[in-house]
Amino acid sequence: METRGATTGLAIGLVLGLLSCGAPELSPEAEVRQALAALESAAEAGDVSAFLELVSAGYEDPYGHDREKLRAFVAFHVMRSGRGREVVVRVRDIHIEPSDPTRAIVTLALGLMGAGSRVSADVYAVDMDLAREDEAWRVAWAQWRSAPASDLL
Repeated sequence: METRGATTGLAIGLVLGLLSCGAPELSPEAEVRQALAALESAAEAGDVSAFLELVSAGYEDPYGHDREKLRAFVAFHVMRSGRGREVVVRVRDIHIEPSDPTRAIVTLALGLMGAGSRVSADVYAVDMDLAREDEAWRVAWAQWRSAPASDLL
């Protein structure tokens, strides 16, 4: 009995010690990669609210979308694709502006495959700007165009 209590106490002490040290600080590029992974997860789950949390209130794009229009656009595509959608993101480049470390320019390839299109996917080349707002990276601008499936390799 004494051994179990000592072991439990040691485990709790170890966990508390690790928590008090804090997590190592991530580089801005690693933080941007986390934001992109969260966008991918939200899109794959069809969670429009979680997706929108990662979009700047000042979002705009060349297609005339602001944040609210983007929400409607994403919601439409989530409904259209149904359950079982898969999203594949291949980050091609992340550039943090040295003159403005609150801005990241990202290039990626995006593959979308919904429940009704198991044989093929829609593939896009995406350029986006992310802005660091309130301790989080959010999409501030994006444009996309059709791309060949080989862009996902």
